[in-house]
Amino acid sequence: MLRQPSGPLAAVLAAAGHPARFQILQSLVAGPKPVADLQTELALASPGRLYHHLKTLASAGLVEQPERGVYRVPAHAIFPVLALAAAAIDVAQGATPPPHPRDLPG
Repeated sequence: MLRQPSGPLAAVLAAAGHPARFQILQSLVAGPKPVADLQTELALASPGRLYHHLKTLASAGLVEQPERGVYRVPAHAIFPVLALAAAAIDVAQGATPPPHPRDLPG
């Protein structure tokens, strides 16, 4: 992992790291959705913004368009997307240290 070229890896992380794109991934990891549903769900200012984010995610291999107007996370990317989310949760929650065992009830 540490010997991989950083460019493609950074592109995936950058694509997933934008708040709107992360929301898109959260939505699509559950299954394919039409663009209209994503637009409503995410309440983005314009369809153009949504398509821009989808294009960025597709370029990184995080989403695909199996049919016109429908997007999904490809099967090979579902677990990596979930792992990215889990890692982000761990790091974000790491700012607060876990309670010491002596402080736990029981």
